[in-house]
Amino acid sequence: MNPLIAAALIIGAAAAAIVVMLLIRRRAPEGGYFADSDRASSVFGFLGAGFVILLGFVIFLSFGTYDNARTQSEVEATAVSDQFGEAEVMPPAVRDRAQAQLVCYARSVIHREWVTMEQGAASPVTKGWIVALEQTQAALPDANGREDAALNAWYEATKERELGRRARLLVAQGEIPPLLWALIAIAAALVVGYVFLYADPAERWLPQVVMAGGVAALVVASLLAVAVLAVPFQNESGSIEPSGMQYTLGEIDAELAQEHRTLALPCDAQGVPRPS
Repeated sequence: MNPLIAAALIIGAAAAAIVVMLLIRRRAPEGGYFADSDRASSVFGFLGAGFVILLGFVIFLSFGTYDNARTQSEVEATAVSDQFGEAEVMPPAVRDRAQAQLVCYARSVIHREWVTMEQGAASPVTKGWIVALEQTQAALPDANGREDAALNAWYEATKERELGRRARLLVAQGEIPPLLWALIAIAAALVVGYVFLYADPAERWLPQVVMAGGVAALVVASLLAVAVLAVPFQNESGSIEPSGMQYTLGEIDAELAQEHRTLALPCDAQGVPRPS
């Protein structure tokens, strides 16, 4: 999430809570709405504890989603690097085609699919390179144990790449059910709303506005943290970046330069196929 937007939301929530507290103070009875502040504090503690427990569960679930997405992205990038290296055993023409398609695949993941994942969708450009790689793979000789160990490794890396991409796309769709979002929103509203019942015109205004604004700011900040972790591919601050795939492309460029080779890439810098 954009840090400026997040800051604006937190400050806005705190300001709104302060305004509401000041308005309620005007109509609140002397001594506040509670005859027994100790019992009221106990109830508030129960509400706060319930919110914290629910929030902790959701953050735990969201962090698991975030960490899994980051791990699978690295698995996919590593598989692309492995496939590029294992392609060296192929006949030169097939090798160059396969390696060029892998570079285009990596570019499309970085520049195309990372964008479409904001809406939880796959990129048709990336899917096109998967089909092209499958066609190239179909032309390879059958692997037969130790003699074609490199080709066996190519097939295994293909599976790893596909599994990594599949897991990444599933995570991009978000894994927190709407019902859970509703529950945590209700809990947050109860906590913030209960604070307003402490409005007391006999009390000094500063402690009361700090209490209302502080609670509102903390609750909103917690919800924003959950949103960032639950949907990790938003191309904003805190989101997962395609750094693994970028590193893989850097390794490939370095390897080609060391071998004094160039590839005739069938795509542009963003992985979009060039016109035939």
